[in-house]
Amino acid sequence: MNFLESERQKYVDVWSLDAYAAYSPGEAYLPLFLDMIGTERGTILDAGCGSGKGALALHEAKFNVSLCDLTDAGLVQEARFLPFTQACLWNRLAPQLPYRFGGKFDWVYCCDVLEHIPTPFTMLVISRLLEISKRGVFLSISLMPDQFGVWIGKTLHQTVQPFNAWKQQLNTVGRVKESRDLLHCGVFLVESNAK
Repeated sequence: MNFLESERQKYVDVWSLDAYAAYSPGEAYLPLFLDMIGTERGTILDAGCGSGKGALALHEAKFNVSLCDLTDAGLVQEARFLPFTQACLWNRLAPQLPYRFGGKFDWVYCCDVLEHIPTPFTMLVISRLLEISKRGVFLSISLMPDQFGVWIGKTLHQTVQPFNAWKQQLNTVGRVKESRDLLHCGVFLVESNAK
């Protein structure tokens, strides 16, 4: 089994735990995202959508939502009407996603994902997300070790570091327009340096 298949299998395994799906960061952080962007709406990619509950909340908030993740194993039935693509975030996303909206989304929404990415790939993922975003990338990043990996014998949060370290690194590949340190996680709105 190659590295990517091993990562995918890890999430197939963890989504089989009912407790893992009980909390949805994508759903929980929607009010912060809306506070940061105001009344703007448009197309949005929920990158690393997990259960899809965050995508459903985005849909209810009047966004035109698409989803992607390594696996659809956690996707709740209610979210399965939304367009989903199996995709690896550190690979170029444009060739993996169906060509919609001119190949770019207004926003990329990525909650509780970056800490799951192997450390050498974290800023590459941000670069990939910025490539397909017109207005910006919203991130919530856990600053704590995971609690569920022990149940499948694998570490889920592979990149755990302080808020300021994340902010500094994000500013090397984009521009952090707004950020908030919530102690257990950091929330960031990142724009391309080209803007």
